[in-house]
Amino acid sequence: MSVAGGWLRHAADAARLAGDRADLWLPGSLGALSYLAWLPLLLTVAALPRASDLAFLGAQLVSSGAFPWNLLMIATLATLSVIGACGVAAFGEAALLRAAGGGTPGRSLLRETEVALSILLVALLPAVAVFAALAAGTAAVAPAEFGAPDLGGPLLLRIAGHLVPLLAALGAMMVVGQAFGAAALRWATGPNAVPVGRAMRAGLRDLVRHPARRFGLAFASTLTDLLALALTIALLRILWAPIGAELAGGQSISLQALLLLVGFVAIWLALVLASGALHAWVSAWWSLELARPGEEPRPVPQEANP
Repeated sequence: MSVAGGWLRHAADAARLAGDRADLWLPGSLGALSYLAWLPLLLTVAALPRASDLAFLGAQLVSSGAFPWNLLMIATLATLSVIGACGVAAFGEAALLRAAGGGTPGRSLLRETEVALSILLVALLPAVAVFAALAAGTAAVAPAEFGAPDLGGPLLLRIAGHLVPLLAALGAMMVVGQAFGAAALRWATGPNAVPVGRAMRAGLRDLVRHPARRFGLAFASTLTDLLALALTIALLRILWAPIGAELAGGQSISLQALLLLVGFVAIWLALVLASGALHAWVSAWWSLELARPGEEPRPVPQEANP
């Protein structure tokens, strides 16, 4: 079988395995929530800030007597939030691998989560470095764009136009981090687990030996996540339109709108669970793709019949 054929066969096998195991969707949902599954709800319900709001906020931060400590505090809170999200993602991934039969014998879930978190934080470092450069670049070009005549399109697009190389680098580092983290995590867990440092070195060697397959899988899963994100946002906005219109009136919410709100929350939770199923598929695909030489790919065990 060709290389592409085996790659696609693993994708089909992973989809079948994830579809047969609904119990994998809940731990998968934890990973999805810490990644992108929260974003559609925020973009649908919360009002996005206008350019004038951002300009006013930036002016307040810079002119404040607490400058630059206020910016340092915001950066610290953002860092803690990212670490917390990584902790949730690590717990979800560890639980998902254990439920799928890829856990490490004799190791507790807490210890498995610590291993996953260590690898995840290292895998994120390149993207974090590029994001810091992107934030610095935004701070450098944004003041001039705020004061420029609105002749070149929306403000965010004008700012992004100055930062295309950094935006491309951020996307590339996210794909690289996903491929490295998936490989290193599967070396650090399972029946033949190795120490974290050795697992990271093995993950790097795996990327060097199979760059097309690994980066292809990372890119395919990222593209799938973005498509699912776009569809989820579109659906939630359609469902939220009548609810938001009534809430904007400033009057007490009607029984019909209340029922619509309950249905909206239920549909969002169902979409989060669907994102968990998608995450379980990607995780199973990585596990099948990254089976070690001489080792049979670990299938997701089927639930025992009563």
